Amino acid sequence: MQSLSIDPERTASLRRQVRLPLRRLLMSKSMVLLSESTLERIDLAANRSHPLETGGILVGVHAGGLQWITDMVEISTNARGRTSYRIPRGATRSAVRGLRERDPRLGYLGDWHSHPIDVPASPTDRATLVATSAKAMAPVILLVARRVGSSYSHDVHLARGVVVRPCDVSLAGDLPEPTNEGKP
Repeated sequence: MQSLSIDPERTASLRRQVRLPLRRLLMSKSMVLLSESTLERIDLAANRSHPLETGGILVGVHAGGLQWITDMVEISTNARGRTSYRIPRGATRSAVRGLRERDPRLGYLGDWHSHPIDVPASPTDRATLVATSAKAMAPVILLVARRVGSSYSHDVHLARGVVVRPCDVSLAGDLPEPTNEGKP
C-alpha cells in the first residue's frame, strides 16, 4: 500500500489558485441577450411618457445558458410619477399569460422602467429586484432606461437571490416565429 503525503505548501497554493477564479466568477458580470426591437419599444414608451416614469415587464426565453429578452409589455398604472413607477398587483401574470397564448416559449424574465433623468437604479429599485427574485425563486432582470439628453442609456441588472450584479448586454435579433410542425 502506498502512503499519501500532503504537502502543506502545495495545498495552500492550490487553494489560492481555486479562490482567485471563484472570486472573479462571483464578481463577474452576467450576460443578457436583448432584441433590438424590444430596446426600441422601451425607448419609444419612455419618450411618450416623459417627464413621468413608465415601465412594465420583460419576457423571453433561455438560450444557451443566457436569458434572451425578446419582448416587453408596457403596463399602465396610476402609481407613477417623475421619480417612481410601480406595476399594479396581478398585472405581471396577466401580461405573461397573454404573451404565452401567442407564443408558449415565452416566460417572465424581469421588469423595466424609465428614469426621466440620468440617474441609475435606486436602492428601492434594487430592493424590489431582490424581492421579486426571491418570490420567483429564479434570477430576475431589471432594465432601467435613463434619459441622457434626448435619448436613453440602459442599465441592466440581474438578481440571483440577494445578489444583484450589473449585466453586459449583447444585442440580438428577434425570436424566430414558432413553427407549426406536428400540429394539424
